[in-house]
Amino acid sequence: MESTAPMSRKPKKWIAAVFGLIIPPAGMLYVARPGLAAGYFGLMVIVALGKSRVYPAIGDLAVLLLGIVCAIHAYHIARDYDESHRRPWYSRWYGLVGILVGPFVVLGVPRAFLFDVFRFPTGSMTPSIEPSAYLIVKKWGYGNYGTYGIHLMRTGMSSEVRRGDILVFESPEDTALIYAKRVAGLPGDRISYYNKRLKVNEQESKVRRIEDYLHKGRAVVSQQYLERLGDHEHAILIDPGAPAAVPFTRPFPFRELCAYTAAGLSCQVPPGHYFVLGDNRDNSADSRVWGFVPTRNIVGKVQYIFQ
Repeated sequence: MESTAPMSRKPKKWIAAVFGLIIPPAGMLYVARPGLAAGYFGLMVIVALGKSRVYPAIGDLAVLLLGIVCAIHAYHIARDYDESHRRPWYSRWYGLVGILVGPFVVLGVPRAFLFDVFRFPTGSMTPSIEPSAYLIVKKWGYGNYGTYGIHLMRTGMSSEVRRGDILVFESPEDTALIYAKRVAGLPGDRISYYNKRLKVNEQESKVRRIEDYLHKGRAVVSQQYLERLGDHEHAILIDPGAPAAVPFTRPFPFRELCAYTAAGLSCQVPPGHYFVLGDNRDNSADSRVWGFVPTRNIVGKVQYIFQ
């Protein structure tokens, strides 16, 4: 009896078109064209890089056009596919799932649990962190695990937080916002900030004047000091012309533990919370404005800063 090799099932045209429209490289892998998949991936990278340099509407239009072109291309390849050719593993559903999910597992798991990268947009932590600097943040031990805006799990915090640490945390007002500030007060501490001098548990932090700070990209000079918090010594900026009083505040939990005057404020840090300050003291909205940072909001500790 003559045997015949089983014919390979053709890729479905509509699936190829959908993949091509949404994820162009996946559309080409589905129809077993890895070279074209690499080409479309390269085009996606070029469009993504160019999108930041043109009007967003033009960039979005380019993304849409690329998807439409790939959808039509993948549809025609699927329609003309030779059933006598065995489809490779990467064009099967399990191969595509592995290719799409694999990078997230390889890149996402370390970012979710070990170290993550954040871009700091403001000048509230100048001079320690310049605007647009990149922060490498240690996450293991802080109990708030996730990445790319996806929360995976929360556990108890096992890493120690010390005064002077720079923490990355979810804003107490909106957990979708990520902030970075320096820890001034631990749970149970008594914090006072009067006439721009910081005291922790009635002990004034040591401060000494150093050379003035010239802001990058601006012809602006600020008075710069070295401040010691615990074992940490770090630079801070003080604007002598700015008022000592906190210019504005917002309602926040445990606000009754803080007293505000024309010279500043004092607060008793509640259990399970931290008091944080920006190093650019007169240009930072921090615990003086929106209150204490709950332990559960802490994402991690800044390990490295790339300016």
